[in-house]
Amino acid sequence: MLDLRPTQAGDGPALHAMLSDPEVARWLRPAGVTGPFSAAESEGWAARDAGHWAAHGFGPWLVSDGDVAVGHGGLRHTVADGRGEVEIGWFVARDRWGEGIATEIGRRALTLAADWGITSVVAFTRDDNAASERVMIKLGMTFEKHFGHAGLPHVLYRVLV
Repeated sequence: MLDLRPTQAGDGPALHAMLSDPEVARWLRPAGVTGPFSAAESEGWAARDAGHWAAHGFGPWLVSDGDVAVGHGGLRHTVADGRGEVEIGWFVARDRWGEGIATEIGRRALTLAADWGITSVVAFTRDDNAASERVMIKLGMTFEKHFGHAGLPHVLYRVLV
């Protein structure tokens, strides 16, 4: 059973264990930036997530299977195509791809959104990330548009909670 808990400022090493994999990092990097995330970037990611939790009462989770971090994701505020949104985001350790972890994160995030009275949630990904797009469809999200994000073409899906 997966354990989801708020990402904490000290979770940089757990995030780095996943983000240091170039195949995971390539889906999360903006145009013109390649390669795995550094330990310092992972520490910054954890600190931002912890700050989101402190400011909003919700945010991305660190997802573990026993003592091993296997994913990351949940709800967060973001800007997509110039509009403020609440987004479900996720990434999963490469050796756990295809196990339904992203879908589990998404389902729990939608439950949390409903509990918080959030009525509209988006998810977006690069337009060549078929695996993430399949997760969005499994979550009952509907394609809304193509748009540019981080210098790359993306697709945006939305669900009304």
